[in-house]
Amino acid sequence: DLNVIPPHATLHFDVELINIGDSPPTTNVFKEIDADADNMLSREEVSEYLKKQMVPSDGAEMSEDIKQMLESHDKLVEEIFQHEDKDKNGFISHEEFSGPK
Repeated sequence: DLNVIPPHATLHFDVELINIGDSPPTTNVFKEIDADADNMLSREEVSEYLKKQMVPSDGAEMSEDIKQMLESHDKLVEEIFQHEDKDKNGFISHEEFSGPK
């Protein structure tokens, strides 16, 4: 059969680049979380941001997964602060924040 590539054959592909574009700008997550624009993230700001990310914006019913995530929400906020709040002052500064900014 002519349409079968024999085993151990070497295949060569010609590839032509058609377009190179800029990636979409990254969202400044720090600014989105920093509701009062004081360049410091409080536990409340992080908590509110996470809740907004979890709850369906279209008003759809929350799945069991989301309900469980909301239940473990406080623990998640604490874990974020343990990791990000390097100087342990209760706030995550712009310098300490490791996400896109």
